[in-house]
Amino acid sequence: MDFNELINGGWARHEKETAALAADLEANVALAQTPQQAGAFLQLANHAIGQHLNDWPRAAALAEKLMHGREDAHELAMPYSSLAVAQYMAGKTADGLASEAHAVRLTNMEKVSIVVRTRALVASALVAARRIEEATTVFTAALELARAQDEKLACDQALAVTGNNLATELLNQAARTPAEEALMLQAAEASREFWLKCGTWENEERAEYLFTLIYNKLNQPAKALEHAAKALDVIAKNGEEVVDEAFINLAMADAFRLMGERGGYDKTLARAEELAADFNDEGLKSWFKDERAKVEWK
Repeated sequence: MDFNELINGGWARHEKETAALAADLEANVALAQTPQQAGAFLQLANHAIGQHLNDWPRAAALAEKLMHGREDAHELAMPYSSLAVAQYMAGKTADGLASEAHAVRLTNMEKVSIVVRTRALVASALVAARRIEEATTVFTAALELARAQDEKLACDQALAVTGNNLATELLNQAARTPAEEALMLQAAEASREFWLKCGTWENEERAEYLFTLIYNKLNQPAKALEHAAKALDVIAKNGEEVVDEAFINLAMADAFRLMGERGGYDKTLARAEELAADFNDEGLKSWFKDERAKVEWK
């Protein structure tokens, strides 16, 4: 097994073969030789072992083994940040603080960006552990720190991605508490805010699409349709995005279903199916089929 096979294959199977992947990561830690490889390795390890298996002590031990004895380099700032996340979540607070300080010392970008990134990732890990009050506290603090800076930061993209991931994880839960609903909206709003600072028009329309899904889940279809219209408007003004447009129309059909408006449902569903008919990728076809089944009019 080479490094690319370990990481790329690992992401492909991390949900269905999590325990086997964890063992493979532990057995092949020596494959992560460069700083860039260390960073990729820790992202996967923290996600699979920490978040999916909820075994942060194990994730922290693996991260510590990976980072032990490495010669300092600017490129190791991100891996040390990931190490800090694993240590925080494993209850090794002092070690986590030390690793975060190590990351801040090594970075050649803004020092505050490493702090913001680390706290945002801790918040994401806390959400996965269903520690919502703590996650909200940490995520809010990270946002306030980033917003207090006058210039565009290297961490803006990390906040945009983390906000999207937090909101999506809460969206995909079978049920949510009021506190989880509030954090879901806060995270989606943060994702859009920071994508507007550092992203493309595709990021903007996908942020609006996320709101469409969220408001459908919250049984507020009128708001869902407002955000869907914004997403389609962004696409129309900037180019073409057939895949995104298909899924936006599918979400609109779901909103009309929730409102009991059959005419709007039939029109948007037909448009979604028309666009999806041109999909060539089997994964996309399967994803659309699965999402299509969720909006069936009954």
